[in-house]
Amino acid sequence: MVLNIRNSQADTLARKLADIDGSSITDAVIVALKETIQARRRKEAPSETARRILEKRGLAFAMGREPVPTDAYHDLDHDLAGDE
Repeated sequence: MVLNIRNSQADTLARKLADIDGSSITDAVIVALKETIQARRRKEAPSETARRILEKRGLAFAMGREPVPTDAYHDLDHDLAGDE
């Protein structure tokens, strides 16, 4: 099966990666796609990161907790800046 890249930017990037790796364009595209898929699967949501950090310290989110309202951040910014 032949790989046909019709987008000039995709073609340029695939050729650069193939040159760096010393591989064919097809192999470079396969490797890039596999790496991207793995990276996206590993990516944590902010809540997962917070949960992981809390667990390291023996802490956890309270069950059924609600997110902090957006207004609270606005109020906090003003409190920290000394604004009234």
